Amino acid sequence: MSKEGSSIGKRLSRFIIVISTVGFGLGLWSKGLINEKTLTILLILSVIAAAIDSTWVKLIFAIAGIGFLLLSLSNYDVSTFSESATYALLLIVMLFGFYVMIGGMRKRK
Repeated sequence: MSKEGSSIGKRLSRFIIVISTVGFGLGLWSKGLINEKTLTILLILSVIAAAIDSTWVKLIFAIAGIGFLLLSLSNYDVSTFSESATYALLLIVMLFGFYVMIGGMRKRK
């Protein structure tokens, strides 16, 4: 764990990972895509992933969440999903550009 592991922001981000996985899992379960056992395993894995506190884990959860949102908005149509994913990727790149321009990538002391 990093030196900043005891800060309230780090603890809150780990808790948000678990809460967002609950929403993601319940959404999959309510649509009948997973059963109760799979939902339980997903929730246990999310707690383990939050305890690991890796940037890669956060990135994977974010991509899975965006993918599920786009799938549900496109009614599971592949062509509509790919079109929506293209626009979502462009939006993410644009927002990252604004983040860099404002100075979010500078090291803070």
